[in-house]
Amino acid sequence: MAEASIDNLATKRSLIDLNSHSDGDFDLSNEFVLSFVYDDIILVEYIDEAPDASGDNIMRDGIYIPTNTLTKTWRKAKVILAGPECKYTKTGDIVMFPNDKGASVANIQIADYGTINKGMFLNEQRLFGICKRREDVEGNNGKD
Repeated sequence: MAEASIDNLATKRSLIDLNSHSDGDFDLSNEFVLSFVYDDIILVEYIDEAPDASGDNIMRDGIYIPTNTLTKTWRKAKVILAGPECKYTKTGDIVMFPNDKGASVANIQIADYGTINKGMFLNEQRLFGICKRREDVEGNNGKD
């Protein structure tokens, strides 16, 4: 049986293909800050990394695991910017996605936010879900 790929699904796709830019340098220098993203692009900042300066570890069940031991990793991140074509995702959401499906960024200045030390540009369709902290849901008796 042939293996299916998310990249071959017949869905309306963004005009901006981040696959070809995954190793790109988004250097804005010290003169510019990013203030907007187009289409269904979102910019996220990782929330599952170790708080140390290296950022080479991801937390799983309270344990930090070196990123180089994980070939395909699920990540959690906070949405910092969301393009106007995003249907489900908004700024501030915590989202979950495969680590290999976007364009990584580091030390990028964002208007009205500050610096993102490590994050990623993604198309909204690459997300697998929006997460809520358990205490937020349980404190609301499971109702939104």
